Amino acid sequence: MRLVLIISGCLGSFGCGPYPAAVQEVAAVQDVAAYRESVTSWHAARVEGLKAADGWLNLAGLYWLNEGSNTFGSGVDQDLVLPAGRVPVHAGEFVLRGDQVTVHVAPGVDVTSMGRAVDQLLLRDDEGGDPTILTHGTLAFFAIKRMDRIGIRLRDYEHPALDAFPGIETYPIDTSWRVTAKLRLYPEPRRVAVATVVEGLGWDPLAPGVVEFEYDGEQHTLEVFESGEDFFILFADATNGIETYPAGRFLSAERVNADGLTVLDFNKAYNPPCAFNDFATCPLPPRQNHLEIAIPAGERFSDALHAPAI
Repeated sequence: MRLVLIISGCLGSFGCGPYPAAVQEVAAVQDVAAYRESVTSWHAARVEGLKAADGWLNLAGLYWLNEGSNTFGSGVDQDLVLPAGRVPVHAGEFVLRGDQVTVHVAPGVDVTSMGRAVDQLLLRDDEGGDPTILTHGTLAFFAIKRMDRIGIRLRDYEHPALDAFPGIETYPIDTSWRVTAKLRLYPEPRRVAVATVVEGLGWDPLAPGVVEFEYDGEQHTLEVFESGEDFFILFADATNGIETYPAGRFLSAERVNADGLTVLDFNKAYNPPCAFNDFATCPLPPRQNHLEIAIPAGERFSDALHAPAI
């Protein structure tokens, strides 16, 4: 079985009946060997990205801040209890005022930012993509903002998961899972309430519409979200919890062409960051993106991928 172009329902200005060849070829693969190589290269780059200094595998902690003082260190009496033996019992405090975080480093504790010693510093969070990075030994700290909450994320550049990472098993590359879809715009883009793996923490991305495709004679839709130059899709399917990550997978799609068409390449469906550790804030597929069909393409999941806390 395979995903195909929408045949019923009349796409845009093309009318009913067979599509023009140009439309059918939007997702067509002309050189199968080259396509397989491109997907393999994409996957290899993704794995290297996971292992990079700013990747997901080295996350070692996530601590939500309360208004005012939040002490940090390895002592059990600290508000943010960091890994024992890696930092002093009391290393300082993060002070949250509104949406601004200032770090105050305890005397004698070696914390740097961009190579300079820090005793007090107003932190830039990750909302703009360039947070202030604090380092202590092989540990790094930075502020993240999620909706109305601010936290401190911890990295360990020598995290055991980096060496223990087994790689990601994928389904065999299958060109039939590279499919053409039609974008159906909403009258106006809408904010969508999306749950996340963090209880009580939501996400409200902007959705311009849905993409439609047909499978085995039945039409399916996926709501798409704005994400820079591409569309971002959260989806669940019948493989979840069996061969793929239980909470669903992610997919990116290019913007539509002049005919309102885009390509959904499920061979590039990938695991969310929360598949690898407990310190990501992954959004979950909304109910409207739960597909009843199985999509045996893209990344698979096993418990060996999920690293324990250090």
